[in-house]
Amino acid sequence: MDSNVGLVLQCVGILVLTSISIFLRRTIKRASLKHWTATWSSLSLALLILFVTFHFTVTTTFLFSVYFLGQYIFGLVFISGSRREVELTTQELIKARDQLEMLAKMDPLTEALNRHAFHSLLRHPETTVEETKTSGSVAIIDIDNLKPINDTWGHSTGDKAIRAVARAMRSLVRADDMLFRWGGDEFLVLMFKLPEAEANRRMEKLNTILQENSERWTGMPVTITISHGVAGFQSLTALATAIESADKAMYAQRNQVRGVRELNPELLQNAYRNP
Repeated sequence: MDSNVGLVLQCVGILVLTSISIFLRRTIKRASLKHWTATWSSLSLALLILFVTFHFTVTTTFLFSVYFLGQYIFGLVFISGSRREVELTTQELIKARDQLEMLAKMDPLTEALNRHAFHSLLRHPETTVEETKTSGSVAIIDIDNLKPINDTWGHSTGDKAIRAVARAMRSLVRADDMLFRWGGDEFLVLMFKLPEAEANRRMEKLNTILQENSERWTGMPVTITISHGVAGFQSLTALATAIESADKAMYAQRNQVRGVRELNPELLQNAYRNP
């Protein structure tokens, strides 16, 4: 009697698991649920056959054969389902890791890469002799008037101004170039296999693009201006020196622009006019 009660309880429990698994398949689209449904179904069938075998002795041998077959199928599908579940979980973990790495390397405001991504590029284990020979140009871009924009229009408009500069730069660089947010109001652009003269020519278009679009992109009557510096590099190992040169060139241009504004205060008033 006790064995019958135990068998009935097992049958009921496994049938409940099978029902839950079938129900979950309707609401959760997950491939591994097919394996678990087949697993619990085969075990339910085996236990039901065993229950029948204990009460009907006429076809005992056949029913026991079916019971053991059901148990075999249960074990086989269980192992297969467990393996599939591990594979899916591993794939999801890898995908989540890649997404976290991407988020860690991306500036959330502009969706440009950040300094962490830049240093990861230089530390990349595949940075071999072939890659260190990569040449091109690097540009440093600084927003001249972000603080006055923040003070006059608020930080929300300042954020829009930063995004506007990133948007303007994306219209000038190529798909293989890399845009980094270098600091609060600074950007860095790596332009591979692009001569310094051509890179400088592209960066000189930034202020024109911003003058034509800044009001539309920010939703405010603001004028955004930038200063830039460009330097060429012949290898990734020389990139640090090129960045330093580009930074000095940017500061020289910015100081020159500020000097012009100090001599012509009307330019400054027009840049930050109130609504």
